[in-house]
Amino acid sequence: MKDTTQPKNILLIRSAANTLNATIKSLKNEFPDSKITVFAPESALESLENHPNIDATISAGPINRMSIFSVKKKMIRKMRCGQFDLAIALYNIDHGMGYSNIDFLAWVSGAETIRGYNVRGTFIEFNGWGILKKYFLEKTSFTWFIINAFTTITLFAFITLGLLFEWTVRKVFAITSPKRTLSPRQEKVVLPQDTKPSSIHSLTTKAHQKV
Repeated sequence: MKDTTQPKNILLIRSAANTLNATIKSLKNEFPDSKITVFAPESALESLENHPNIDATISAGPINRMSIFSVKKKMIRKMRCGQFDLAIALYNIDHGMGYSNIDFLAWVSGAETIRGYNVRGTFIEFNGWGILKKYFLEKTSFTWFIINAFTTITLFAFITLGLLFEWTVRKVFAITSPKRTLSPRQEKVVLPQDTKPSSIHSLTTKAHQKV
């Protein structure tokens, strides 16, 4: 039985270029005697040839997005012939969601141990069941996102249409309804006010004094 704690043959699937160098450095520090092989698209192989810590490369073919469906079967067979102890998937985000296609490639490589490294240099270790669980979580999360987005847009559209309908009705009634005018009897009558209350008060005071 192979010693999985000290892998000698490591497969690294180049899925996130900005995580590559940090991951290789971490692997070499943990497993200094290991051999690292990088599985990458054909367009990326030239940049990996002179890397001091990469021992070999395997071409995934002239593709942009790697998955078990886009990589040709002969490339997968070549990858499996490497008899790797540890397969590495690279993530651009911490939790690695959205990279199940790379996880599946690491799984079909036949490696006994699978790890996913993120941009912070930390990793998670999982098996086939963990990959399937992550895959279904990705799909259900995306489905619920679409449902929630559709529901929000629909509700917003109905509310907006309701407000526009109410505004239109108010405008129509404001234009068609006749203006109400007051009849002569309903007109407000303003009574004249006595402007000299002080004079009346002074006369009353004088009358009291004479008495």
